[in-house]
Formats: sequence, structure tokens, C-alpha cells
Amino acid sequence: MKSPFTFLTYVFLFFALQGLHSQPTGFNGSIPLKPQSPLFGKDIIIDNQPLQNQSDVAIGCAFNGWLYAVTTYYDSIDHTPGYDLLQSKDSGMTWQYLTGSLTWTEYLKIRSNSITIMGDSISNLKIFWSYILLSLPSELGGSEIFVFNGETGDYLYKLPPFFGGNIDIKVVSDYTYPTIGSNPHSLGELYSIDDVNPLYGTIRDSIIFLSSSDGGKTMNNKQVLATSTNSHFRKVTLNYGRSASYPTGRYFAAWEEIPNQSSTTGHIYTSHSDPDFNSAFTKPVCLDSLDATAINKVRNPSIACQYSDNDNSNGNLTEMVIFEKFMPSTSMFGLEGFYNLQAATTHNFNEFTVSSSATNQIEPWINFNPYNSTFLLTYFDSTDFKLPLLSNDVNLGNPSGWNVINQAYNDNDSLTNPNPRENINVQKQNGMNVWISQKNSSNGVALFDAQYSTWTGVTENNMPNQMVFQVYPNPCNSNITVSFDLPNPSDVSITIYNLMGQTAGVITNQNYTSGKYQLKCNVANLLPGSYICSFRAGEVVSTAKLTVIR
Repeated sequence: MKSPFTFLTYVFLFFALQGLHSQPTGFNGSIPLKPQSPLFGKDIIIDNQPLQNQSDVAIGCAFNGWLYAVTTYYDSIDHTPGYDLLQSKDSGMTWQYLTGSLTWTEYLKIRSNSITIMGDSISNLKIFWSYILLSLPSELGGSEIFVFNGETGDYLYKLPPFFGGNIDIKVVSDYTYPTIGSNPHSLGELYSIDDVNPLYGTIRDSIIFLSSSDGGKTMNNKQVLATSTNSHFRKVTLNYGRSASYPTGRYFAAWEEIPNQSSTTGHIYTSHSDPDFNSAFTKPVCLDSLDATAINKVRNPSIACQYSDNDNSNGNLTEMVIFEKFMPSTSMFGLEGFYNLQAATTHNFNEFTVSSSATNQIEPWINFNPYNSTFLLTYFDSTDFKLPLLSNDVNLGNPSGWNVINQAYNDNDSLTNPNPRENINVQKQNGMNVWISQKNSSNGVALFDAQYSTWTGVTENNMPNQMVFQVYPNPCNSNITVSFDLPNPSDVSITIYNLMGQTAGVITNQNYTSGKYQLKCNVANLLPGSYICSFRAGEVVSTAKLTVIR
């Protein structure tokens, strides 16, 4: 399990409890200023294949809470790269294989693994997986988007581009908060190409954006965002932004430009479509030029945008771009970024930092949770071999004051290039994380954990039928009843967490004899909103979502 809480401040909430058994109970809730969330359980293996050296994993969530993960790997028997598409119908507890394939030659490898989901019913549920298949040793290749049936995993069709020279690619959609003008949803695709003309000996790098307004059936809009004949475009990142005042939606892009092939750092640019998802992109802004100490010292951008039916405090939407910044004084990388609280209409970027830690911080990934209006940030601390998870609110009242949800949600510190990713489970309305760890054989393995997970090795599916846990009424106003039935004596803890993983209160934490119990609790001190009620009896764990209304 994860490291214990570090409590910086305590706010005690007292609940009146009345049970069928006259055992003492109490509500000793606490809200730490920067908590380490106990909601992360044990790491769950997504795809346990001993002969695969898994190198990357991407994750997405459908409208109904089904999760999909794509792992890319190198097979030690056939000596060829491949991919597996997997599905989870229980919020990541268990995974089942849907489809996969090996490529036909050992002189290839897969890179730029990206996945997005589209559809509002089982009948139109689709998975869009983008990747680049590279030839070796040149590492130039072609990109494709495979489209799969979300229920069966059957291959449906491909989307462009299909030509060579591709370097990186990302694909996203707007299906949770659709833009006005799409039918029924829009899809965005961003990629970089290294276009070499052997006849004339010229190199023309480009950043290309494609979009679909017909639910991903065709890519009916193409734009060239940037070109260069004396530098090179590498990493790209793409996100979708929307707010109440700007419901037409926009696609926000960022990319990396390096001066030559041997360079390890360069510039980071950003641009977005305006005034809607299919419009022309704005003039690119060089973000590192806004910080004299960062110019030409940055790489590996990640972008996230507010997307919801709400505005931020500026009556607009928020964009954040974060990247690695080389620090000559320590010869290490730290994380730096820029945010814009008027992203739909201006380029008013402000700088922020993540921490003053002296560790090497790389592979950042930032995401937005529309259900509680927070940005979630994860990265690889390659000095201490940790994967932290941080958060900040949509209005960024304290841009550099990131809330530490967990210092290290990874249980195993066997990390080389974990490439951590964060996405949102729309059913749980909370974040989930995937990454690559190293097995004893040195092969990589894809792992999963989530803020909402309390898994300790016994799944809810294995819970004895007589172990009943209920919370009612739900939604509630000021009083709830928590009932459970113990077949055997057990230590029982029942805790309420908010969606940030902070402890809102402990209902009980003591030993109970076998029998039926009802604990009546007053929750009038809780703010209106959604909470997670976690029940633990020995090795059995169960959770229930609790909604407080006024």
C-alpha cells in the first residue's frame, strides 16, 4: 500500500452515531492541507504477458464507465512489435483481451500510442487508436488511426494519414461535452512529419491538424499549423477545450521544435482553432520565449484544457501547457508550464512551476477533471523512482501551489521509462492512472491504479455474499445510515473521502463482532457534492458513491 498521510492541519468533524450494537463509534474526520490519498490501492496488472516487453500504455473511458487500454510491446519470441487492446467493465479491477496484432518484421517498432473513445450508446461506441510504425534504424515511419467496435473489439476501418515521415501523433475527441456543429461528435488529430525529399535533398518538417465533424467517419478538415526547413518538429500534444460561454469548442495544440537532429531540447509552441473546432488555428506562441531562463532549454510538452458546461472565474476557459525544462546548475530537468485563463480569446500566458524539488522530473502528463474543475498532473521523478499525482483548481488562484494527492501512487519502484498517463473515469468522476513498470525479467508491464481504488488484493467480485454494505438515503441531506453484515468478527473502518482523495471523516475504525449493524450519521457539516464512502472489513473492500444535497 501507499505511504501514510502527512497531516499539516486538522479539522475535526463530529458525527452522532447510533448502532444496533452498543459499541463505541465516532467520526474523527480530517482534511489535510496536502494529503497523500489513501484511495490508491495495489497496482493492478492490465496485460500480464511474460513474453512481451511492454513499452507504452494508453487508457480511455466510455460513456458507461467501460475502460479501454492499449499496450504496445516487443515480442521476445517473434522478435516483432505488437499491440493489445483490452477492456475493463469494473473500473479497472479486472481486464479482458479484445484484440491485438504483431507486425510482420523485426525492423519495425511502435511509437506514439494514443487512444480516445467516442459514442453515447453501445450501438455507436468506438475506440480510436493512433500510433506510428517506425522503420529501423532511421526511426521514420507512417501513422494510422485504427477504429474498433467498443463492444466487441472488432476492427472497423482506418483513418489517415498513411504516408511516411511521421514522428509523433495524438488523437482526442469531444464526446463527453460535444461541441456545437459536430454530428454527433468531433475528433481531432495532430501529428508531426519529417518530410525528406531524396531527389532534391530537402527537409520540410510540418505540424498537421486533421479534424472530423461526423463522429470520426471521415477526417474532413486539414490544416498545416507550422512548417520549417531548418529545424525539426518532434513531440506533439492535443486537447479539447469548451466552456459555457464558448460552447462551439476548440482544439488546443502544442508541439516541440528542436534546432537539429542531435538536439535534446528546443522550443515549445502552442496554438488553437478559433472560433470553433473546425476553424483555422491562431498564430503559434513560443512559450519558452516568455521565460529568459527557458529559451531553447525545453522539451516534451503536455497540454490540458478546461472542458465543461461552466466558465472559469474570467468568464472563459483555462489552458495549461507543461514541459520539461533543463536546469544547467543541476544538469537535471524540472517541470515548468504556462497557463491562460482566457484561452478561448487571448494569448495571455502566465508562468507556473510545480515544485522546487532537486530531483529529476520528466515525462509530465496533465489532464482536466470536469466533474470537480481541477487539473491533474503526474510525472516521473526519476531520482526517487516515484510517480506523484498533483492537482490545482481551474482558476489557479495559486498557480505554483499544487496540492499533493499522492507522492507515489506506484507500489513498485522498478521504473525506467514509465510514461505515466492520467485520464478520467466518467462513471467514477475521478482520475485513473496507467504506466509501465519493469518485471523481474526486465520486461515492461502495464499497470493501473486510481484515486477511487481501494483494492488490496481481494476484489469486490470475491466478496462473500453475506458481506452486505449499504449507504442510504442517497442522495442525502443531513443524515445517512450505513449498514453492514459481518459473518465473522473483524476490524472495520468506514471512511468518507471527497473526490480529491481528502478524508472528509472517519465514521468508524474498530473491531466488531459478527452480526448486523446500522450506524446513523449526521453529515450536515459536509458541503454539497459527491463523496466516496469506503468500507473495509479485514481484506474485504467496497466503496459507494455518496451525494450530499441541500
